[in-house]
Order: sequence, then C-alpha cells, then structure tokens
Amino acid sequence: MERMKKPITNMDDYAELMAKHLRTLRHFERCLFSVWCADHLLTSHAEHLEENMSELDLRTLQEIVNDLWDSLLGGVIPETDQLNALDMEFMGNNDEWSAPMKDIHPAVSIVKQSIGMCILCCRRNDVGLAQTIAQLVIDCVECTLEENGPSFSPDTLFEHPQIQHELETQLAMIKHLKGEYDLDSNLRMMFR
Repeated sequence: MERMKKPITNMDDYAELMAKHLRTLRHFERCLFSVWCADHLLTSHAEHLEENMSELDLRTLQEIVNDLWDSLLGGVIPETDQLNALDMEFMGNNDEWSAPMKDIHPAVSIVKQSIGMCILCCRRNDVGLAQTIAQLVIDCVECTLEENGPSFSPDTLFEHPQIQHELETQLAMIKHLKGEYDLDSNLRMMFR
C-alpha cells in the first residue's frame, strides 16, 4: 500500500485520504470507481440480497449496475435520459421503500444505497459522492466483522486485516484509473 504520512485510525482519516486520491481522477474515472465499488457490494452480498429482497428487485439492481457498466465501458457517462430511466427503475420496483422497515440485513440497505448513489455520481461531478460509495464498502466489511466476531471493536476498525485489504484495493484501483487502462469487462473485477 502507498505510504501514508498519517495513519488511518478512523472514518474521518479514511474519508480525508480517499477524497484526496479521488480528487486526482476525472469525473469519468470517479464514475468507474463508484460503479466498481457498488458492483463489488452487489456480488459479495448476493446471499443477503437474495434472502431479503424480491427476485424482481434484485434483478433490477443487477440491471442498473450492468447498464451503468455498459455505458462507462463504452467510454461515456450515461446521458441524463438514461440516468432518469435508471432512477425510475431504482425507485419504481422497490416495494421496501414504502413498506415498514422489516428485519433486513444492514448490508442490503448499504448495497441499495451504493447503487442509488452511483446514479447520482454519474449526474454530478462530486468527489464526495465517490468517497461515500467507497466508504459504504468499508461499512459493509465492518457489518460483517461485527456479525462474525464478538471481540470486534470499532475503535480498532482500521487495524483489521480485511479493512486494510479493502483500503489497499481501493487505492490500487484509483492508481490504476489514473494511468492508461482498457475499457473492458476486466475492470469490473479488477483487484477483486
């Protein structure tokens, strides 16, 4: 991992570091990075999504991510009309938005939030949106650690090997997107 002058000990440090690195990317690369993060969440939490969502809603999320990738891998940020259509799909097929909150796994909400924010990230040239989507990946790892380890402490979150690995992976992807890269489907699983 790139040597950092200041160690990452909490979410504020993480947010500051990621914003600094994401600022070096153009809007297009931040969109790629954001969809890359959301796609990772969608695939790595498939089991929780299948247990907590209707098949139609899950398929809708997958289609939205695929549509975003298709545009970006074609070299363009989706046009406003396409983003409006994706917004409608995102909100339209989701019965959980209007239903009372039931006992759903926190990862499900985080995954849905990341996908909705990807659409917004494509609309706006805003470093903070890409940084928030990256942080949602960290949030999901934290949920898993809390679930699996009674000895887990949020105070030592950034000392945990899984968090360290995710941070290194995110920084590697940002570095990759700064250089020359091919717009092909290999980007979807790059460093994962």
